Formats: sequence, C-alpha cells, structure tokens
Amino acid sequence: MHFVTENDKIKITNIYSSNESSDMMKNFLSKVFTKKEKIQIEFCQNNLDRFLNEQTVTEYGKFLANPRIQYKEYECLSECKLCKTTPYAKVNGQIMSGEDSKDLLHQLQAELK
Repeated sequence: MHFVTENDKIKITNIYSSNESSDMMKNFLSKVFTKKEKIQIEFCQNNLDRFLNEQTVTEYGKFLANPRIQYKEYECLSECKLCKTTPYAKVNGQIMSGEDSKDLLHQLQAELK
C-alpha cells in the first residue's frame, strides 16, 4: 500500500505483485462461481461391520474419496433399532437408510448431484 499526498489530500493506492493479483482473481472467481457444498456423512462402525462386504467396501471407498464429502466413522450413533435392521448413515444430520448397502450407496451418490 502506498500513500501519495496531493494538494493536502492523501490518496491511497494499492500496488500488487503478480501473485497477489492472481490470488485476488482466484478469490473473486470462487465467489462468483460458487462451489457445491460439502456433504457431511457420519457412519456407525457397528452398522458398517454388519452390512458391508468386500465388494461394497471398495465401492464406498471410491465414493468417499470425493473431495466434496467429509465423513466420520463413530463407534456408535445411538440408533440401535435401526442399526440392527438396515444399513444407514447420517447425512448432514439427517438419517438415510437403504434396503442394503448398495441401495444406501446409491442414495448417498444421489446427494452429490
């Protein structure tokens, strides 16, 4: 930042390096073209152990690698009745369940769109 005095007035001018200018443009563009929100997913470890198999573990792994997804696995989510009967996850605080683990995965994938 530069201060320039002209006729008893102070004029402030900004001098940016090329990196600062580039960063400013990136910030501007990211605000104009908003990104889709991240999805928060919480899993119950007991439920995953009960309903996932080798094939679905690989499919879930690929899905969870998406940068828009933030997930966390808890030992228990205190949804024991649901946990015993169907695969489920909490998506942005709301419970989502499926007929089987593949159905749940398809529902989770639909949340990304």
